[in-house]
Amino acid sequence: MKSSAATGTGRPSRAAVLCALSAALALCALIPASLSGDSGTGDSHLRLEFPRAPRQDGTYRNLDPEFRRASNWARLRVYMLSFMAIVKGEHHFVPLPVAVPDLTTLRANRHQATVTWIGHSTVLVQLDGVTFLTDPIWSNRSGPLSGTVGVPRFTPPGIPFDQLPAIDLVLISHDHYDHLDEPTVRRLARVFNPRFVVPLGIKGWLQDRGITNVSELDWGESISFKGLQIVCTPAQHGSGRTLADSGLRLWSSWAVIGSKRFYFAGDTGYAPHFEMIGRILGPFDLAALPIGSYSPRFIAKPIHMSPEDALQALGDLRSAKFIGIHWGTFELAHEPYDEPPRRVAAEATRLGLDPKSILLPKPGEVLVW
Repeated sequence: MKSSAATGTGRPSRAAVLCALSAALALCALIPASLSGDSGTGDSHLRLEFPRAPRQDGTYRNLDPEFRRASNWARLRVYMLSFMAIVKGEHHFVPLPVAVPDLTTLRANRHQATVTWIGHSTVLVQLDGVTFLTDPIWSNRSGPLSGTVGVPRFTPPGIPFDQLPAIDLVLISHDHYDHLDEPTVRRLARVFNPRFVVPLGIKGWLQDRGITNVSELDWGESISFKGLQIVCTPAQHGSGRTLADSGLRLWSSWAVIGSKRFYFAGDTGYAPHFEMIGRILGPFDLAALPIGSYSPRFIAKPIHMSPEDALQALGDLRSAKFIGIHWGTFELAHEPYDEPPRRVAAEATRLGLDPKSILLPKPGEVLVW
């Protein structure tokens, strides 16, 4: 008689093969898709099922082949009108209330998952004993010449730079001045020597400034760092710091996976990549999503989300909680500076979302997630 595990020839039976395959698939389901790669000391890249960043004529492109921005003339006209309004004092920006951060807790924390909005797209995140920053900017202006000219800051950082806990890791989404601030990254490298994890093309820019502790990734690539998995994921935006380097460096969002899952959208318009990321890497525990700089819509829509877009992205990502970023810090937007959180709150109410899942903290406020 044949046993249930083998045939008379000594080969496993079909039932045994199916049983073993089922067990293997069940085991794989317990392992996060991205948990692989190196120990954090090298750059062994794991590829996931995301598409590579498209390139054409030497420049990076967005996934949507129909992606179109307003003309350079239309954008220049809007930016010049905005600049003249700032010069004339027609915009009235009042600093947001800033919380007193619990620095003792931040410095001593080794276990709790915390998030602190510093301002704009800079958040300080603690997860599994690792402390990291997203798109750090502590400068008083966002612009060229090391921030000596450019858009002024009206809300100070939620934590002064010299009071930061030790920083292990820095995530950069793209090279625009309000996301890749030269004085800040130079100072971070000098004081903490963190690992910078960046999209393609930015490693060389950092190395030109003497910053060498850098990992550079394409969409879908992943590395390990101190027990966390860092995954480079798509965004819909652009890049460039001058008229001559538009599209030469990639833009991205980031997923950080450990005992909890964190997502940082960077700068992006609403697009199908959110559903893709949520399907492959979700559900997330916390998503940091931009909610400002969305007007005028004919200029902003392809590359900046509205508050309503951000909550739609939250659903696509299957994230339990949301923190609103990219607002209330620099004189960048055409909408009233305090409008984004009000529109988020109204849309969350309309959608019937749990108010506890919508985080709109003061800069410097430390929250557990």
